[in-house]
Amino acid sequence: MWHGGRADGMNTGPVHELFIPVLVATGLLVLLFAFVAMLLIVNTNRRHRHRAELAELHLVRDAELRRAEREATEHTLSEVGRELHDNVGQLLTVAQVGLLDHLADGAKDHPRVATALEALDQGMEEVRRLGRSLNQDHWRHLRLAHALELEAARLERLGMARVHLRIGGPMVEPPADIKTILFRAFQEVVSNALRHSGAHTLTISMNGTPPTLCVQDDGRGFDPDAPGTGSGLTNIRSRCRLIEYRAELTTAPGHGCVWTFTPDPSHASSGSAGG
Repeated sequence: MWHGGRADGMNTGPVHELFIPVLVATGLLVLLFAFVAMLLIVNTNRRHRHRAELAELHLVRDAELRRAEREATEHTLSEVGRELHDNVGQLLTVAQVGLLDHLADGAKDHPRVATALEALDQGMEEVRRLGRSLNQDHWRHLRLAHALELEAARLERLGMARVHLRIGGPMVEPPADIKTILFRAFQEVVSNALRHSGAHTLTISMNGTPPTLCVQDDGRGFDPDAPGTGSGLTNIRSRCRLIEYRAELTTAPGHGCVWTFTPDPSHASSGSAGG
């Protein structure tokens, strides 16, 4: 009996010695699995949050793009009213006066009638040109360089400013959203220069891929840190950030303004992709 009790004690000793290491190892495994599971949960939540932020950014960008397109159309409509009154209206008046004075004579070869008919033809061409500029599909397929050329020609034709346009090339056409917002920012800068700074000369240059756009005027300039000057500048810069562009202004009282729109270097590769 004594020998039997001694044998039982010898058998249970190693079991007790292994129990604690096994328990510790099991606990460590459980903690490791829990830590891995926690990492997976945190990573999954982070990815979902990142996707939600990207989706929200795309929504904001799309909304701003639609707003820019709408404002570009409204800007064009405003200019149409001015041109109809100042340009096309005068041509049609010449045609009307000539026709009323001499068409009754049946002399189509009369110099004044010929001039009136020629003026009428020019007026109709102007109307067709304006119709094309209002066509949104036409704008989407219009190259950015061509849009700048048309705007420069319009400003000079109406005597609003002397324009020096420099287009470097060849360059890859930017996607439609970048093109639209960039051109809208250009419109705002030019409009501000002509209305508020008293500028008579504009120098516009564009080159590179993605394109860098620069607009310089000879106006009065201003203090960009003065009260009341921040909202318009912020609007231009915030729009450009949506297309991964930087809008930088250099100005001072008496020294005109220079706006430079450059693609953000950290996003240059994505900005050059087609769209």
